[in-house]
Amino acid sequence: LTVNDVNRTDRTNRFYEGIDNPGLVLLHDILMTYCMYDFDLGYVQGMSDLLSPILYVMENEVEAFWCFVAFMDQMNFEEQMQGMKTQLIQLSSLLRLLDLAFWNYLESQDSGYLYFCFRWLLIRFKRELSFVDVLRLWEVMWTGLPCENFHLLVCCAILDSEKQKIMEENYGFNEILKVSITPKLRGGGQCTPEVVDQPVHT
Repeated sequence: LTVNDVNRTDRTNRFYEGIDNPGLVLLHDILMTYCMYDFDLGYVQGMSDLLSPILYVMENEVEAFWCFVAFMDQMNFEEQMQGMKTQLIQLSSLLRLLDLAFWNYLESQDSGYLYFCFRWLLIRFKRELSFVDVLRLWEVMWTGLPCENFHLLVCCAILDSEKQKIMEENYGFNEILKVSITPKLRGGGQCTPEVVDQPVHT
């Protein structure tokens, strides 16, 4: 599983592209080391997505490993996924507070629990944003400002950017799921600040 995931991770990025790429080898080696470091957890799908930007920035195996360890200590990779369940509940409660009409619509489409946001939370928007925007957003989130759950506010901002289309076109569960997988965040490659900074309507 680790090898397969590594071979699919950011292969269009110059740091990881091509065959026998040193960056790709480091990505694999760090993940295998982490499996031994946290033997009980082992490798969980999505870890390669989280390590890739860290290694890209650090360009050093040891420093990247320990940064990854610290990152994983804050993340939601556990067998029972209790951390993820808690965050989805918090996200649903936050959206209900900020935009009750939209939350009610999602609830009417069996989407009120926001399970379609699972991947956003699990790998911190890694597959929804461009690589450059991931670096920028993660740096902001790692400051812990304005709050430790800032990523939940980012989720709400993304949902707000998609709300009009979802409601006007009367999207059901399947259509909402498709929007969540491919939100309009990659278009210009520089959209993250605009999405994050826009107000969430109440």
